[in-house]
Order: sequence, then structure tokens, then C-alpha cells
Amino acid sequence: MDSNEAAKIALAAIAGAAAGALAMYVFDPDSGRRRRALARDKAARYANETVESVQSTARDLRNRASGLAHDAAGAVSNVMPWTGTERRARPRDNGGTPGGGIE
Repeated sequence: MDSNEAAKIALAAIAGAAAGALAMYVFDPDSGRRRRALARDKAARYANETVESVQSTARDLRNRASGLAHDAAGAVSNVMPWTGTERRARPRDNGGTPGGGIE
């Protein structure tokens, strides 16, 4: 048996012992119920914190995108005044008539 196979066997033995100790700790008839309840409560708390964090990040990104769009619209209105918020009328073709309309 080479050292690689011996290392695999030792690792499997350590993993098995750890799994057994964890099972004994969780399924202990005296305190196991309390430990499972604590683990369940912690998992629920971490899940809620994750949801709140994701919602907060999404709200932040939405607000940043809105601000960026607002800044871009302001920059465009400085370059092309007819696209600004005032919506100034741009020169239109009046159809060649001096009065500016179709008669």
C-alpha cells in the first residue's frame, strides 16, 4: 500500500469519526432537541438576513440606476436642448408657407 492510499484511508476514518460525533451530538436524547431547535432558529435567522441583504442591495442598485439615468438625461439636455425637461420646441418645417401651416 502506497502513501496515497494510506492517506485516503486515514481521511475516510477521520471523516467517519467526525460524522459519528456530529450525529451523537445532534441526536442526543437529553439535549439533542434543544440543539436542533437552536440550529433551526439560527438557520431561519441567517435566511432572513440573507433575504433582507439581497432586497437592500437590489433597492440600492435600483436607486443608483435611476440616478444614473437622471444624470444622463441632464447631460443629453445640455447637448441637445430640445430633449431637455423643458421640451423647448425645435424648429420645424412649416411647409413653405409664410404663415407656418397648411392652408
